[in-house]
Amino acid sequence: MELKLFYPRWGSADVAWTVFLDKVKKSGYQGVELGLPIENKERKEVLSVLADFEMDLVGQHWETKEVDFQKHREQYKRHLYNLVESDPLLVNTHTGMDFFSFGQNVELIELAEMIEQETRVPIVHETHRSRFAFAAHTCHAYLKELPFLKLTADFAHWTCVAESLLGNQEAAVKKAIEHTHHIHMRVGSSQSSQVLDPRDTNYAHELDQFTQWWLAMLENARGQNRSFMTLVPEQGPFPYGLYHKNTTDPMEDQWAVNEFIKDKVLGEWGRSQAGQD
Repeated sequence: MELKLFYPRWGSADVAWTVFLDKVKKSGYQGVELGLPIENKERKEVLSVLADFEMDLVGQHWETKEVDFQKHREQYKRHLYNLVESDPLLVNTHTGMDFFSFGQNVELIELAEMIEQETRVPIVHETHRSRFAFAAHTCHAYLKELPFLKLTADFAHWTCVAESLLGNQEAAVKKAIEHTHHIHMRVGSSQSSQVLDPRDTNYAHELDQFTQWWLAMLENARGQNRSFMTLVPEQGPFPYGLYHKNTTDPMEDQWAVNEFIKDKVLGEWGRSQAGQD
């Protein structure tokens, strides 16, 4: 099974595209994950430069937060079509809202499934705060109801919501791992959706737990005979990361931390597979 690495545009929006993509490609990434504006000049320019660098795209949708459900549904549909029509490898979406009813969120998930079946572009739903999958126990209910549901696993949101490393929700975590098709690799804690720096030994327990989850996701995908798995090291900028007091200087280097996470997972996965030979 091939591991396809993607780097987030999140946190690098002020870097010129050519500079950004040159750095990303030289560091071994196959593509980038980003959102796209709907049908304008900027969208065409972004897709053109990605093609020039021969980089794959994971389309990302997070924009729809409309409270009125019918308006929300139409906006959601428009954004998904905008992304699938951009020839991405897959689309990662923040779907629904935590205050929508179970039935309303199911309607949105089924709409995404319909678009996937129509266009043959995989659509995966992120485990993200404020959305339908904001917590392990709520996501578990949707997974039992909708066996086709594919997840982007970002368990850092779940540990923050649950104020734990989910040791008392093993069934929900196991079910989510079985449905994971895209991985956001960011280390969270019981009190935050991102630790300050996973290289800090104060977070050794959190790093170990998240690494175990990521390896289990990869092993599950391999066991399902998938040809590839997509991964994004996703340590985020402010306000996920912190500034030094009264400045806009980050306390940690986002790129360096993401490279650490990438190398950690690749190294652990390589060792685990060598042990099976």
